[in-house]
Parts: sequence; C-alpha cells; structure tokens
Amino acid sequence: MIFMKLKSIFLMFVFLISIVSVNAQSKKELKKNKVKSYKQIHTSVENGKEVTIDAIFQKFDSNGNLVEEINYDKDGKVKSHFTANYDKNGDKIEEQVFTEDGKLKKKKSYKYNAKGDRIEEIHADPLGKVTQKVIISYNTNGDKVSEVSLDASNSTIEKTFFVYDKKGMTVQEKTVDATGKLIKEDRYTYEY
Repeated sequence: MIFMKLKSIFLMFVFLISIVSVNAQSKKELKKNKVKSYKQIHTSVENGKEVTIDAIFQKFDSNGNLVEEINYDKDGKVKSHFTANYDKNGDKIEEQVFTEDGKLKKKKSYKYNAKGDRIEEIHADPLGKVTQKVIISYNTNGDKVSEVSLDASNSTIEKTFFVYDKKGMTVQEKTVDATGKLIKEDRYTYEY
C-alpha cells in the first residue's frame, strides 16, 4: 500500500517535471527548430494497469508564439483551451478562451505603449460585450506600478500597486478593493 502511494507520488513528480522541462523551451528555440506543435501524453499505472491520456497540446506560429493550448484533466477530458493572436512585434493582442465543450467563453484583447509594455487588457463575453478592463501604469524606469481592474460600467473593482527597490526588484505588491480595503499584500526580500 505504501509502495503504491510512493509510486503514485513519484509518477506525479515525473509528470510535473516533464511539463516544466518542455514548457521551458524559449520562443527562440521553438522558432529556430521550426516547432509547429507539441503534445504531451501521460501514462500512469493505476490498479496495476497502464492508463494513457493526452495531457497538453500546444500549437505555435512561425515566430514561436503560443497560438493554441489545450490542457486535459486526469480523465483525458478538456480542462482548459485557449487560442491567441499576435502583432508584428510578437505581442499578444487577442486571446479567446473556450469552455470544456469548445464553445467561446470569453475574449481578451491587449494594448501596448510604444515601449512594448502592456497598458490595457479588455475582457469581453462571447458577444463582445466588455465585462472587465484592466489599466496598467508604469514609472519612468518602465516598472509596472499599478493595475486597476474596472467592471463593465468602468467602476473600480480592485487596484494593485507595485513597489521596487533601487535595483528595480519588486519589494511589495498590494491589492485593495474599490474602497481601499486591503485584499492581499505580498512583500519580497532579496539578498545581494
């Protein structure tokens, strides 16, 4: 019994490591090797019987940008699915998120400033009606200093603020609701 649990834990560990190792391929490597798609198939032993399922499918454009991804659950059913479009600079400008049965769930569109920083993210329902907007601001160093989430009527949902040290490393990330009440705060320390 303990051996089977240890074996299951080991197999899950190997599975997670394989996801990280393949997903760690850079866009440069994908483009250089002309990778069009990637599929991960997971095999595990359950009750003494091998079970094989699709785990991930990814499709890339000629620049190595991820244009489609499908993740499957442990039963081999679609867990998440999205497609994306990019501009000539390689910036993601549009994303479509689908339900488990393949129907369009929501759309996201992105805008960038002249420096290539994402400054706006718009979430819309399948009919194109805006449901949420995120406005992103940067300081003169190009560090993201705030993200403001707005609902469909442009009322603030929440705000996230970022604080940096002299080396440009994030030292604080703080999220508050529309009234300024703290939702969460993370602090980071570094040893130089």
